[in-house]
Amino acid sequence: MSVQGPSNRAALRVFVVVALSLLMLGIFASDLRRLWQPVGVFGYLTNGDGTVLSVNDNSPAGKVGMQTGDRVDVAATPPQFRTLVVQGTFVSVPGQHVTFGLVHRGQLRSVTLTAVASQSDGLDKTFWLMNFAAAVLFVSIGAALVLLRPGLTTWGFFLYCLAFSPGSWISAWVTPYPLNLITSISSYLIQVAGLVGLLVFALSFLSESVGGWRSAALRLTPALFVALALLWLFTFYQMYWVGGSPGDVLFRSILWITAILSFLALYAFVDTYVRARGTDRQRMQWIIVGFAVSLTGYLLFEILAFYAPKIPSWVLDSLLLTGVLVPLTIGYAVIKHRVIDVNFVVNRALVYGTLTTLLVAAFSIIDWFFVDYLRLARLGTIAEVVAVVAFGLWFKGLHMRVDSFIDATFFRQRHAAQRQLARNAAALPFATTPQIVATALVKEPVRALGLASAALFRRNKDGVYMREESAGWSAADIQRLADSDGHFLMLLQAENGPVSLYDHPWRTHGVPSGPAHPVLALPITVRRELVAVVLYGAHTHGEPLDPDEIKAIAGLASAAAAAYDHLEADALRREVESLRSQLAEAQIQPA
Repeated sequence: MSVQGPSNRAALRVFVVVALSLLMLGIFASDLRRLWQPVGVFGYLTNGDGTVLSVNDNSPAGKVGMQTGDRVDVAATPPQFRTLVVQGTFVSVPGQHVTFGLVHRGQLRSVTLTAVASQSDGLDKTFWLMNFAAAVLFVSIGAALVLLRPGLTTWGFFLYCLAFSPGSWISAWVTPYPLNLITSISSYLIQVAGLVGLLVFALSFLSESVGGWRSAALRLTPALFVALALLWLFTFYQMYWVGGSPGDVLFRSILWITAILSFLALYAFVDTYVRARGTDRQRMQWIIVGFAVSLTGYLLFEILAFYAPKIPSWVLDSLLLTGVLVPLTIGYAVIKHRVIDVNFVVNRALVYGTLTTLLVAAFSIIDWFFVDYLRLARLGTIAEVVAVVAFGLWFKGLHMRVDSFIDATFFRQRHAAQRQLARNAAALPFATTPQIVATALVKEPVRALGLASAALFRRNKDGVYMREESAGWSAADIQRLADSDGHFLMLLQAENGPVSLYDHPWRTHGVPSGPAHPVLALPITVRRELVAVVLYGAHTHGEPLDPDEIKAIAGLASAAAAAYDHLEADALRREVESLRSQLAEAQIQPA
């Protein structure tokens, strides 16, 4: 068998993916030792030039007189300590000694610091565990995609996952010399590979044949990798081996290049979204939202971590955790069959975020007023219990009010559509003809919700369900429900409510395809008899109906049933009157 055979290539791919994944997860897992064994710190922070930006009080650095504005002289520092004293002022264990050159008020002197244990609390350790879990998720999704769908696109995403997962390298960076040097250089090269991989993924995602500017950009990616790798390595050499200017300029250049390439990837995603159709368009919305939030969080983390030394660690950890949105949204968009509307998720996030904020604000005010202001802690506890009970009793009404307010403020079109359907449901019992009912069941939901299709099948006197009204259906599509649809009709009658056709697949032929393919069935029952069925397609862009929209459509069923009931009663009444009139005429006719 050829070495280049498909089976050998697949085995090699699996080996490379698994090996890289285990390597990265091993690096991240090694950092969990900080849960029980803290690393050593010196209590100062420098920029890329080695200039001291801050010194903590009562820290080893503060006790030897180190001040803001001093500069670490890398050239005068022993090689084994150079990567430890610029920016990343960590060592493997407390008590470790580090000697380096320090320029203080223009005078170079040798300084020896003894590391002390880093301070951490339960919140810090919780975030470390969360970051590790997120890193496992990051790498696992990237590895799964490249193994399931090997190609340039998924390989690019896998490299991005390896480089930008929120796992920590701290314990790897403080390994003994020269291993720490190798680890630091490796982290720089992995970051470059991940950045280029992100660009490759963004340029080729959802594109079977890449052309135009995307094709030109993809051809440049090997040269871009080489150029960035050289720049990253030179920056490392300048900062950790030579020292001084232009180390900080180079470091800031790396941040700028990372931001520019990330925004270029975001632009490629947006461009793909503009060109996409159907469900692909909705999938791209998820990716854009996830990547935009993650990109913002990552850039803020990089800036604050090095230039805002007093920032709380939980803020940095929270920003780093936003990165997990990228593999989640991309994995969801690639693997998930149905894509939930982004607007629905954002709506729910705003609603429950607002409710949580109100609850937290209420407790904060109670705590301040009774504990801090009145100094009545016991009364404050009673007030908090009362607040919890009141919140529980009023939760449903408060939830409805907040939901309505957010819909009316941020999702006006959606709110207006649901209100319109509610008005139609209220007016339906007064319908005077079956055509009015058909319009309310078919045309109005299609118009209000932006659906791709809808069709009403109504039972005639022979018991056959005929297509009476439709939108998005062609003449070639079925005009009547056949005997083979009997089980489907039985299910609808038993459910007596909206039925998802994702969970209960129906026809694959004789009905519209694409977004117009039926995804929801609404049975109309009168006195426990199924008199009509309405089939609704997805939205025009491919996303299915969300629970709120299904609830609004379901409200039409009972109203339509009432309308059909009184129309049938009116028809029977007119028929009885007609028969009575005919009978009366027959009786007065001469023999």
